[in-house]
Amino acid sequence: MNTLKHILVILALAVALPAAAITLDAARNQGLVGEANSGYIAIVSESSPELEQLVAEVNSKRKREYAAIAKRNGISIAQVAARAAEKLEARLPAGAYYQDSRGRWAQK
Repeated sequence: MNTLKHILVILALAVALPAAAITLDAARNQGLVGEANSGYIAIVSESSPELEQLVAEVNSKRKREYAAIAKRNGISIAQVAARAAEKLEARLPAGAYYQDSRGRWAQK
């Protein structure tokens, strides 16, 4: 019976841990990540494996979307990303971090 309890606890933890991963909104609200001037997100100060994974996932999705938009419009991914950076910065809530044109982090 003890073994069954241990197995159930392990299974419960295995299910709960992925749900505990930080979201983009939570990381942004905590000032951990910000909108880089490249159209992608970046870590503002202290890094962690969880943040690095979040950044990689979000940026991968953005790059795929930028590539699709670029292809449809016959322009480069860099052009799409640059325009996206402008739009993303404009929509940020107060207190969120973004990179200015010189690459410095600033709060909106």
